[in-house]
Amino acid sequence: MKYIIRYENFNESKGISDSCENVLYKIWNLIEGDILNLKSNSILYDINEVDFNVKELKVEFNISKSNERRCYGETNLNGATISNNSLIGSFINLDIKIDEIDDKFIYYIKSVLLHELLHLFQHYNILKDSKFRPQSFSIGSIIPQLRKVVKTEYGEYLLDILYHSLPHELSAQLHQYYLYKVNGEDYDKLTQIINFLKNFNIHNNHNDDISFIRNHIKNSIKFYVKNKKYLSDINKSLWSIDDDLLFLKELKSIIDDRLKWINKKIKLIDSKINESKTIRYDEWVSLPTNWDDHDYHDSIKYQKFIIDNLNDCPKY
Repeated sequence: MKYIIRYENFNESKGISDSCENVLYKIWNLIEGDILNLKSNSILYDINEVDFNVKELKVEFNISKSNERRCYGETNLNGATISNNSLIGSFINLDIKIDEIDDKFIYYIKSVLLHELLHLFQHYNILKDSKFRPQSFSIGSIIPQLRKVVKTEYGEYLLDILYHSLPHELSAQLHQYYLYKVNGEDYDKLTQIINFLKNFNIHNNHNDDISFIRNHIKNSIKFYVKNKKYLSDINKSLWSIDDDLLFLKELKSIIDDRLKWINKKIKLIDSKINESKTIRYDEWVSLPTNWDDHDYHDSIKYQKFIIDNLNDCPKY
């Protein structure tokens, strides 16, 4: 079976520099007060890590009152370049919809911000053409470019299918599902995504957009990545299928396998919650809390369960 990209990309819990987490904490210290007070704002921040340098990164967060309780992240890399060993011309936008702030939602915002920082880290190293292996290179960073130029409704639909089926996105949704279940709550978004992917419709009467999307993704990766092994994997992948109908059928096959994987993980999570009701959400990067030893060990169990079980989405 062909694969989207084999080289263990998209797995943001493995093979990523600690620099991303360090930067997360530093930026959070600057924006925490405004977010806790539900105040929209923006900052400029210089990242100066050994393997990660960004000049005047703009982090903008827009907060609106809503019952939806969602945080959407976007990293804009259009025109971003390397100058004096630093990435310039990039920004991260967080669109936060919230009724009230609690520890769980703070963790949610942080996980979104870390996710966007990973895109930045990957792009920086790809542009530098360093020894960094783009195992987590995200096709998700290419999809926003395509949204501006696709010509048909089906093309937009296909981009949504591609984005929601990315392994790192599915893993992130599983993390949220687990977090909500630990707190005895439902997480409807994952169910919506599963149903959306399950009902993927194949139509072969939009050849221009299908071919354009496939070729743009393949050529964009080839433009940025010089690693020969990685390029070899791409040449054997889904993106090298020239026939549009065969491309869509293979994509559906890949998605079906990922749905089997995610359903298996949901059963694992549900079983874990039923087996040990003592595991609660007390994530160690959330709001300051006076934990006792029991709380500390619960948070370690939470982290270990995610790392051991929820980051192995099939990559083919």
